[in-house]
Amino acid sequence: MAKNKPALKRNFGLDLLRSVAISIVLINHAFIGFFLANGAARWEGWKTAWSASAVFSIEWLFILSGFLIGSMMIRSFETRSTWWGRARDFWLRRWFRTLPNYYLFLLVNVLLVAWGIAEGRFSFKFVVFSQNLAWAEDQPLFFAEAWSLALDEWFYFVMPLLLGIAGLLIGSWGQRAFFIVALLLIAVPTVLRFTVAPAAGFFEWDAHIRRVTVMHLDATGWGVLAAILSKWQPQWWARRAGTKAVLGALLTLGAVVAMFSFMLHDWRWLAGGWLNDTLLIAMPAIGVVLLLPWLTSLQVRARWALWLAARVGDYSYSVYLSHFPLVWVFNWGMRQAGLDFAAWSWVIVALWVLTVFAVSALVFHSFEKPLSDLRERFTRRVQAGPFG
Repeated sequence: MAKNKPALKRNFGLDLLRSVAISIVLINHAFIGFFLANGAARWEGWKTAWSASAVFSIEWLFILSGFLIGSMMIRSFETRSTWWGRARDFWLRRWFRTLPNYYLFLLVNVLLVAWGIAEGRFSFKFVVFSQNLAWAEDQPLFFAEAWSLALDEWFYFVMPLLLGIAGLLIGSWGQRAFFIVALLLIAVPTVLRFTVAPAAGFFEWDAHIRRVTVMHLDATGWGVLAAILSKWQPQWWARRAGTKAVLGALLTLGAVVAMFSFMLHDWRWLAGGWLNDTLLIAMPAIGVVLLLPWLTSLQVRARWALWLAARVGDYSYSVYLSHFPLVWVFNWGMRQAGLDFAAWSWVIVALWVLTVFAVSALVFHSFEKPLSDLRERFTRRVQAGPFG
């Protein structure tokens, strides 16, 4: 049983980033799942560009995941323990945190398809997170939001292995080993994206690049690099945080402008499409890395803001897993009741948002957290987040 359980501190800036990201996901999926699906809006013009740009919120979540996991691994590998002991603790803590909820909602999606409420077809690939490992997912999409969870799970699995190999090669698990791992995580997917023919349009890019794990694992690598900078380059991290934040915001805005240009004009107008992935994946990633020093130092005194960001942060995993199954359920309920979505649109969306958070709170307190807390019996807690 683990004896040393340090109190873990929350960081408002990181909770805020997570809250904003999950809110954008909900807004975009409400547009897709309700307004587009029910014919109340059309996929055209600025609406398509706005919806496509909303994918950057997932990039923020990937960077956040890489930053938190990277900082946890750095702290873990500073302890006097074997590689196996550190890796074992990390894997168990991650799996107790993520797998029960994932498999719960995998079952929910299986049942919704079996009852004719949702689309797609279950495959055992979803059990081992290989549905989008190196290939596009089957159409129509089943458990569509799980692609990003699969990417995270492979990141959790691969990073300790890469650290172990790097440590054996250079003889230590310090800054050099972590830098090598971050470089590999960033470089390999980036190079892979340049080996395939450029996508002809957004949906091809989305299916064959963005949603494929081996093509997109660099997003978490940028987060690991941010953790390295926070730990071993504290002067750079603290110096001119506001200036770096402005530059990061401009890079993110540049990615949005690029997306609007690609969606409203020609997807392959710039260098035949070869630079699209750099602009749409690397730019927002680097932008968030530059924003993190300012975000992590952000201080607020308003208790309601601290409470709200913390609660949304706590519930975000269940929100992400539950919101799209509830879209299916709400749409099915409307069809059964014969309701006209156009007449009831904002009432339905408001009820959906309230239901998503109510279900997420229930799942978090009655299922997710109790199972996650079991890990405290036999693993050691490690603080995640910025150093210093």
